[in-house]
Amino acid sequence: MGTRLRAVGAIGAACLLVSCSPAPTPDATLSVAPAAEPAAEPEPAMPLVPDAEASSIPMMNGVPLVPLTAEVSFLDALEPEATYRSPSDYNTNHTAIQIIKDEEKLRLEAYELGGLWLIGYGHLMLEGETDVIDEITADAFLKDDLHWCEESIERYVKVPITLNEFSAMTAFCYNVGSAKTQKSSIVKRVNKEDRPGAANSFLLWNRMNGVVMKALAKRRARERTLFLTP
Repeated sequence: MGTRLRAVGAIGAACLLVSCSPAPTPDATLSVAPAAEPAAEPEPAMPLVPDAEASSIPMMNGVPLVPLTAEVSFLDALEPEATYRSPSDYNTNHTAIQIIKDEEKLRLEAYELGGLWLIGYGHLMLEGETDVIDEITADAFLKDDLHWCEESIERYVKVPITLNEFSAMTAFCYNVGSAKTQKSSIVKRVNKEDRPGAANSFLLWNRMNGVVMKALAKRRARERTLFLTP
């Protein structure tokens, strides 16, 4: 997608609430060390992006400082049991799209964030795009941006997955970008079919500039809940 890289602009209001939590205590059972490997695509210089994965989920006295699950309104029919298919068989489901909309918030006028101009549901504006839109256009931008995220998951995930797993990962990619998604332990553990480990890895992406963000922690917990639901 070259310079489009729209999905990485999707941080919106969720990245503006800061919670200063005590220093985390490593939890060996959930510890994830991200592997160093080259990014698939360049990412724009944007300061308001979650840090690379922390070494562990923030804990205090054995209690997580971030929510492990969060409420999700399921808008799609749930399978009685997990059904696994190739990522290329899927499109992002309505539940994940609603999570993105809830977390990004709709902005019909262009706004600046981290030196970039965004509009709609965190859509990174391209040259020539109007700075005032309607909700129909915002939905069209979101759908177009999600196609790019879906293509990223199709490239990176090498094993059969469920629709909810696919959708949770596309929602995650929409927020952090393709390169960070590729390097994440979410993808690495999914490819090893370590689904509990992959689910826990969502929770590691809750920081900005080393500080745990309440909004990001909640967003990751919602994505994790969706990922774990058949």
